[in-house]
Amino acid sequence: MIPAPIPENEDARIGSLERMKIVSTPREADLDRITRTARKIFRTEIALISLIDRERQWFKSRCGVEATETSREISFCGHAILGDETLIVNNASEDERFHDNPLVTGEPKIRFYAGEPLRNSDGFTIGTLCVISAKPREMTEDEAETLRDLGRMAELVLQYRIISVSQLALLDELDAAERDSLLDPLSGLWNRAGFDRLFAIEIARAIRDTDSLAVALVDIDEFKNINDTLGRAEGNEAIALAADLLTRTARPNDIVARYGGEKFVVVAAGAFPATLPSIGEKVIRVFRSRAKLQTDMGVYPFTASTGLALCHSKAGALFCAKVMLEAADKALDKAKANGGNRYEISGDLDTLYSRFALA
Repeated sequence: MIPAPIPENEDARIGSLERMKIVSTPREADLDRITRTARKIFRTEIALISLIDRERQWFKSRCGVEATETSREISFCGHAILGDETLIVNNASEDERFHDNPLVTGEPKIRFYAGEPLRNSDGFTIGTLCVISAKPREMTEDEAETLRDLGRMAELVLQYRIISVSQLALLDELDAAERDSLLDPLSGLWNRAGFDRLFAIEIARAIRDTDSLAVALVDIDEFKNINDTLGRAEGNEAIALAADLLTRTARPNDIVARYGGEKFVVVAAGAFPATLPSIGEKVIRVFRSRAKLQTDMGVYPFTASTGLALCHSKAGALFCAKVMLEAADKALDKAKANGGNRYEISGDLDTLYSRFALA
């Protein structure tokens, strides 16, 4: 195995990557769309947006693989960032750089690799959009052009990505290692600790801006049956799929997190009573149409229930995480009690919203 050489501009490149505040952050729907599209177009098992940090390659978007990172030393993408052209490896087992690489001799048994370098607005190559297969193959010039086009799209998303003010504030407080501790590796979302910190920042922002917040708790229906019937691996797949669906459904500046177990939470700023049904309907509808596991026994569909609550910052002491989450949880319990696969809206905070929003 031949480890990738370190670029001459490495310190400046790493500094530019760190200023982007993108390594060790939650999944983003626009980037996930690109990796999903790449995997479908090239019919590969894996597609990634891989960012090359000082010691590791970290997957900002991943499709077809559970790992969130590998060491930089064994990365194919570490080689790809050295040049301006797409790195194409037709059969890694016959390539002197990679034939004894653990990613070739072991899982995911890489044979074919194509990685398009991604540059940021400072002009530094920060990573790649890559497609990977366990089967040797060649890439046509038309296919290489398509991968380049998708790479340019990924660069635009990275340059103009939109996240909430609260998430930006939290990212400014933390280094990559601290951010890692606040991410849930299975879902690619903020974990409960990360959500708690974000929600506190978001509440403070809403008070400052005299804004309202909607909270949606989303719980996979009959999750125990998924684990018991299909197995834990499929249960994990259901959690990852639910996270993907919620990320696609949410607005770019909404906060989406894994609240615990099979439960998720979404926080949306600027909501008002008339918008709550549309939030609930959107969540329920996407699960009904797309929450389907591909198993050895065939397609296994599943649904989710949602509880929503809304409060305005002028509600004073009642505008707090505990009150809003308890109200949403109560609504979720009601949705479950009524058979699941539905949403319910908390009535506890309705009068509070009406009283304070117009004051």
